[in-house]
Amino acid sequence: MSAPERLLSVEQARAIDRDAAERLGMPTLLLMENAARSVAEQAKALGDRFVILAGAGNNGGDALAAARHLGRAVCTIHLLAEPDPQRAPDAALQLRILRAAGYPIVSTLPDVDAHRGAVWIDGLFGTGLDRELTGPARQWVETFDRAVGPKLAIDIPSGLHGDTGAVLGAACHADVTVTFVACKRGMVTPVGRAHCGRIVVVGLGLP
Repeated sequence: MSAPERLLSVEQARAIDRDAAERLGMPTLLLMENAARSVAEQAKALGDRFVILAGAGNNGGDALAAARHLGRAVCTIHLLAEPDPQRAPDAALQLRILRAAGYPIVSTLPDVDAHRGAVWIDGLFGTGLDRELTGPARQWVETFDRAVGPKLAIDIPSGLHGDTGAVLGAACHADVTVTFVACKRGMVTPVGRAHCGRIVVVGLGLP
């Protein structure tokens, strides 16, 4: 990243999304599609087989949408939890599309040995995470870290606090983090940088 870096707080990032939807009239699904296209482009630069870990929120929706751009034959999709159509309608729609298209989607942890060398994509939790990860959620993050292969995080490594850079119990270590519009404050702390790897800032098609 070139200096000076533009940094966003979590609330500022949310405000940009709200402004795009409310003032500019951009459908949130369009923002997700633009994000997913950029994620897929960066993922393809890392390899040709992909293991996608998707959560129940919009970060997971970005990951599910990216799977369409990557292709059914080269993706293995593992779903931590089903998106709630009321709380995350765009993510729920992405899941319905993939299922209608015949993508294999499972709700179990991937076998890290079976996918050695694949590109691992972290779409578990986004910038809104503010609680310590425990139980299955932490187990999924730790599985991502144990995997052997290039690793990409969407927007921010899961488990990293977007404002402070604190590790919330456990956080993914990525080789590349594809973040949207600008870096989040927590990503440029020493701990944040250690988890993010190379940071690629991409746009969302905002005018």
